[in-house]
Amino acid sequence: MLPLPWLRSASIPRVGGACVLAVAALVCGCTRTAALAAKPEPAQIPVSIPQPPSSPSRGILFRIEPAQAVMPAAADASAPQTRSPPPRASSYLFGTIHFGNDEELGLSPELLASALSSSFTLVNEIDLAAPGDGDLDRYRWLPPEQSLSALISAEGFAMAQTLLPQIPPPTLQRMKPWMVLALLEARGEQAGEQTLDDRLQRIASERGMRIVHLETAEDQLRALDCIASENQARVLEERLKTPQVMREMSERALRHYRERDLDAWLADVDRMVGLDGESKDIEMRARRCLIEERNQRWLPELLALLDQGGCYIAVGAIHLPGEHGLLAALKHAGYRIEAEPL
Repeated sequence: MLPLPWLRSASIPRVGGACVLAVAALVCGCTRTAALAAKPEPAQIPVSIPQPPSSPSRGILFRIEPAQAVMPAAADASAPQTRSPPPRASSYLFGTIHFGNDEELGLSPELLASALSSSFTLVNEIDLAAPGDGDLDRYRWLPPEQSLSALISAEGFAMAQTLLPQIPPPTLQRMKPWMVLALLEARGEQAGEQTLDDRLQRIASERGMRIVHLETAEDQLRALDCIASENQARVLEERLKTPQVMREMSERALRHYRERDLDAWLADVDRMVGLDGESKDIEMRARRCLIEERNQRWLPELLALLDQGGCYIAVGAIHLPGEHGLLAALKHAGYRIEAEPL
């Protein structure tokens, strides 16, 4: 799921409470921004989905260790013995989520802080402390000649206003459909100091840890906005027809996260229940931009960092599971992966 710092510069009133947001889809995050909203078919969505045998185990925190090289047997006793290099510090991969409070996520501030205690470097998606960049507004907002109400039906726009009462109508009119979908997915909660990503970066900064970002804000926004607004609007229109399903899907996402069952969450997202064929195609294109392509871009730097050891990598949890997920990629690269209690 994606952290969405674009909301900090959007002049949107923040919702009260322990608010945290994505994705990604966003889960964009992340991502798959719209995919968490689907038409209800309770009989087709099991409470628990079996985990594929290829998955290391359930979890959201994983210890990552380079595979131990197998030393060939010496030809004879007099042959010189090769000394093994000194062991490197373990690294960790933590899947974040961008909405829900600590109780809903089964986490605590103490757990969050202690999880960083043995690492030297925090690796996250983008610099969450960076000021907003007005030059990136083209990814967030519709051009002046367009409006959201011109892209979706009057009934759809009215429903969006009802579901997002904290967003002033003139601001809602300017939002690209992906922004609206992200807010609806996250129950209207907006990014702020309470997100897991924010808190981890703040803790790491206070401890003087090295902080590495896998991409820029523009990289992330470009991925979120990779689908034309007219196509985004088609998916938004369909989702607004069954708003109760968004709440149900969000609650299931929180439950899967709390139960540390990322495979079940991914399977739930992948159903895309309630979308027609064209909308499913749009969602699949968004998925490639938001998940698969970003994972591929991140991987070379992640491998280099893991070779150094002592890293704590925090990215949206939906980037971890599945055949194109980071866990599978690291396993394929020869790393040992073990779920850690958290």
